[in-house]
Amino acid sequence: MAHLAGGTVYRIAAERLQQFCWDAFERVGASGEHARLLADALVEADLRGVETHGSSRLGMYVERMKTGSINPRPRLRVVVEQGATAVLDADRAMGQLACWEAMGRAMDLAESHGVGVVAVRNSGHAGALGYPAARALSRDMIGLVTTNTGPLMAPWGGARPVLGNNPFAVAVPSDAGFPVILDTALSVVARGHIIMADRRGEPIPEGWAIDLEGRPTTDAEAALLGSVLPIAGHKGYGMALMLEILTGVLAGGTFGTDVGRFAGGDPRRPVDMSHLAVALRVPSFMEVAEFRARVTRLLEQVKSSRRADAADEVLVPGERSWRERERRLREGIPLEEATVAILRKVARELDLDPPV
Repeated sequence: MAHLAGGTVYRIAAERLQQFCWDAFERVGASGEHARLLADALVEADLRGVETHGSSRLGMYVERMKTGSINPRPRLRVVVEQGATAVLDADRAMGQLACWEAMGRAMDLAESHGVGVVAVRNSGHAGALGYPAARALSRDMIGLVTTNTGPLMAPWGGARPVLGNNPFAVAVPSDAGFPVILDTALSVVARGHIIMADRRGEPIPEGWAIDLEGRPTTDAEAALLGSVLPIAGHKGYGMALMLEILTGVLAGGTFGTDVGRFAGGDPRRPVDMSHLAVALRVPSFMEVAEFRARVTRLLEQVKSSRRADAADEVLVPGERSWRERERRLREGIPLEEATVAILRKVARELDLDPPV
């Protein structure tokens, strides 16, 4: 436990935090296998420094399982399958579980067709997408996962949220010594960072969000009522619109303003999000060893680039989070007071021993 300027920070071993999350999910009705996977997804996010999608969300998930807006024992089923494509109905499952299942099915299809594409509807909030995308690496495949979200972002030139910030992740096999994964939303910053700032009573930087009238704001509360801003202005908006089509529209699910909000929304209402999982079988294009070597050479070119004056080194996607993961496995996962309070509240509600 450390005392920093922003308050007390607790450190907890990954195994202990994972066991607590596992126990919590089982206590609200999830099967042992599903509870383990969900706990692993949250703790992996914490290990990689993506606290906005880690154990800080456990309270929201538990509440939604209690209300029934998340189905703790879903029966995921394929409703359409043709060639290399399929559509999966997630039966209101946690999005992490639905995306994991979708990637598994996409990998199976890719074994036969070179590529597998699985659309998912009737699902929940999916958290950090690098987790299911990385599943493809175990079978020498490139994995891509994307999702729509509740309306968080106004269209370019608009003032009211219509689209999600629609994140996506791509995982690529290489010999770099760490998983090469890009995991990003199409907003300047994930809405979870604004939620965390609001919990701490802190302002947010300019350029993150606008208020309900479309005016730039540094007030976290006003930003949560308003809209996050897209990356690269109109280009980020256009990408978010296209991913809305590739998820909600293509899967036959809800889209745009019909999608429910996860954080800050009615916990009794299913969010009804949609996802898309794509697996590319590398051996269908070239030998795996050749592909991995080519990726590694490209990364070496990027990393050997002459550095800007203010830069210590050039990093590639996934490198910083892998280093953070290694450090947190050794030193423990740092949890802020606000997250610890959430975990202790869950422990009281479910009659569990608090993890910290």
